[in-house]
Amino acid sequence: LKVLDLGSNNLQSEGFNVMFRALHDNPIECLRCNRCGIESIEIDSDHIPKHLTGLYLDGNNINTDGCRGLAKLLQGGDSTLTELYLYGNKIGDDGVEILVNALQNNTSLADLSLKGNNEISIEGMKACLRLVNDIAGIKATLQSNHTMKYLDVKEAYGLLTPVVKIQLQISDSLEINHDYEDDLEVAGKE
Repeated sequence: LKVLDLGSNNLQSEGFNVMFRALHDNPIECLRCNRCGIESIEIDSDHIPKHLTGLYLDGNNINTDGCRGLAKLLQGGDSTLTELYLYGNKIGDDGVEILVNALQNNTSLADLSLKGNNEISIEGMKACLRLVNDIAGIKATLQSNHTMKYLDVKEAYGLLTPVVKIQLQISDSLEINHDYEDDLEVAGKE
């Protein structure tokens, strides 16, 4: 069993946290808990699933506290997570900042979806842009996260509003990272 889909079950936070800890030595690679009523997430760094590469938590009620738990998962030096989908939760700018800080040195997560979190403002989007392309200086640019390939925060269509412009800049930065991922010198990894 490599995929565990518990979507649309009423796990709630407590059920998710107990189940997540139980997956520590399990071969599960993909966990789908969409629409399960999850708000907060408690990650015990001693019980992070060793083989988990995909975590799908769309349509829950995850907020800033939930992001703190997810940050522990993303900061772990042995993090295997490559995909994290948080579409349609209750994540705002503070939650985004927590995730961005956790991803500064993460070298595994390639895909992150935050779409449908309507509390994310232009400030949260700017934090995401800094994550993948910090232009504060040459050193900051080199230390940007070059592992990410997909980071979707807001729908990027319609008029070129500031929000759409930032999403397009994020997408452009990720495309550049992807184009040069095999060139360690250009990616600042050498």
